[in-house]
Amino acid sequence: MVNLVVTYTSRLTLMGLLLLGVTVYAQEPSEETRSRSSIIDDSTKQIYGPTTSQFFLEDDLFRNKWVSYPIDTVIRNFHFFSFEQRGQNLYQDLGNIGTAIRPVYEYVPDVIGASSGFNAYNLYWNSLPHQFFNTRSPYTNLNVILGGKGRSLTNIIYSRNINPRWNIGFHYNGIFIDKQIQRQGKGDRNARAESYGLFTSYHNKDSSYTALVRFKRMYHRVFEYGGVRVADQTGLFDIDRGYVGIRTTLPTSVLFSDLFEDNAQPWLTQAQSNDLRRNYHLYHQYKVGEALQVYHRLDGDRQQNRFEGNFRSEPFGSTFFDAVVIDSALIRDQTKFNTLRNEAGIKGNLLKLFYNGYVAFRNYNMDYKYFLSDGFYRKTRGTEFYVGGRMELQLDSLIQVRGHLESMLDARYRLSGSIDTKWFSAYLKRSVSSPSFLQQAYRGSHDIWMNYFSPVESSEVGGNLVYNSDWLKVYPGVRLSTFRNLVFFKKGNYSIDQTVLPIQSTGFQTVASPELALHVRPFKNTWLTTRTIYTRVLENADNALQIPELLVNAQLSYANIWFGGNFDFHVGVDLHWKSSYHAYGYDPAIQQFYTQQQYKSPSFPMIDVFLSAKIIRGRILLKYNNIAAAFSKHAQVPTPFYPGVVNVFDFGFDWSFYD
Repeated sequence: MVNLVVTYTSRLTLMGLLLLGVTVYAQEPSEETRSRSSIIDDSTKQIYGPTTSQFFLEDDLFRNKWVSYPIDTVIRNFHFFSFEQRGQNLYQDLGNIGTAIRPVYEYVPDVIGASSGFNAYNLYWNSLPHQFFNTRSPYTNLNVILGGKGRSLTNIIYSRNINPRWNIGFHYNGIFIDKQIQRQGKGDRNARAESYGLFTSYHNKDSSYTALVRFKRMYHRVFEYGGVRVADQTGLFDIDRGYVGIRTTLPTSVLFSDLFEDNAQPWLTQAQSNDLRRNYHLYHQYKVGEALQVYHRLDGDRQQNRFEGNFRSEPFGSTFFDAVVIDSALIRDQTKFNTLRNEAGIKGNLLKLFYNGYVAFRNYNMDYKYFLSDGFYRKTRGTEFYVGGRMELQLDSLIQVRGHLESMLDARYRLSGSIDTKWFSAYLKRSVSSPSFLQQAYRGSHDIWMNYFSPVESSEVGGNLVYNSDWLKVYPGVRLSTFRNLVFFKKGNYSIDQTVLPIQSTGFQTVASPELALHVRPFKNTWLTTRTIYTRVLENADNALQIPELLVNAQLSYANIWFGGNFDFHVGVDLHWKSSYHAYGYDPAIQQFYTQQQYKSPSFPMIDVFLSAKIIRGRILLKYNNIAAAFSKHAQVPTPFYPGVVNVFDFGFDWSFYD
């Protein structure tokens, strides 16, 4: 595994040498000082470390908050390295890191115009680094996870200043996850993704002009296996009701234990999904005065999605795939979606009020591989026009109010607002958005449809109270969501070969989710942290939403610093549990989760034991996943027929260099 890390790290050597060559003189002391932060100890020699290498965010700069943050060296929850755990277990994947993933709860969309509809790998794309740096010395961070059963992650960031006003850097992110079903040996991948990016920031001497530039690219591949196949059973099993009938399609009636048999067999052996994305981003602004700045923001995005395979080499392909639309041995389904958005506007501060107004043009183009122009009604390219504005009111150090409105000057718009105080916080969101291209029209090897869907209406309001004391923190809250004309994929009998199709709900979906978060310190240096979400679906036309009634996260931990401040550690136990529910199924041919009423994912407690520690400038983690599986040989089943990882041991480290 170490050789694997070295191999991928070495691919960056040339890029690193080029940057070093360009910036060989960059870190010499200068009389100029950077306005964002003061990072030199003039009374002694320069000391390089987490406080001398800092990062800042574009959103802060946009809101005229010149704030820098020290490099993260915190060990609390450092062991949360999987994407699901980073998201507080509020996601559903296919049981393995790097596979398709979706939120457990439905949310108001951020995009109201054209979109591709291929969202199964959005979380991995959105998790790529987005910081910009200001370093007094060359900064390098190496983060490596060497997980059990061939699960590894590699993250590298390098940044350095050319001079006090100009910084450059790059990042590399690798996901290398072996199969958990019928793994043939080390390197037999279930998921493999490699991403990289280049970034730079610049401002002139008086900071009247600032520019941020970023390029990033991700190539994410998943070697699909279609879930566990149980060939000798044809009934249907419900975790609550037991055996409930006979299926005439896939022989997918399984007992819970069947999914974790040593000889569990996959449905597919040759299929592969991939998602290739690229983004180039520019933000720059000119400061006329505190009350007025002009800015321009540009984003160019490209997304290419493919599903590939060899239909004739799949012994169970004719059973797994419900229809054949394009009769070909080789499956080469593909779509390409390109957008270019230009936003320009003004902003500034008037006393305690930040204001912003803008206009934006967004060009889009959707390319279907198998749709011909004749007979295809949907417009696949065009230009969208947006107008909008943002505001932020800082009444005092305890109360902040924010708002954002964006409209396409037709029925489509999005609105959001929030208030944060010492005692409570609240927010609201509403949007009217276009259904995605995939939902409205598609033709591939096993799927075809054309729809005339109306815009989707989504609303959400929520908030929580805040109580803090030395030993107790309490955050009771609630979230209310409503949807109308919701578009979703559903498995059912449509009197045709296809069984999974997009449909638009004819009614409303209304969801109430009260929750309670607690942080209790029963003893010195000991914390009990819990978050419990109870969900009641008040209205659910067409059974469009499938949400667990209860979701619980809990952690009991002890943290302290020993040996004269040289050993900072955090040790404890994590618990995650969801009540049984009809979790979304997954169709790899279209990279979509769909609603189904045949199988309930059972409730199963995921219990992990961990130790995180910081020694000098390095952090390490030791983690034993799913200790319950050591006795039951079971794990969670987040998606029907996709078993989760059983008990494994993980090791990881994070090391930063400042010279």
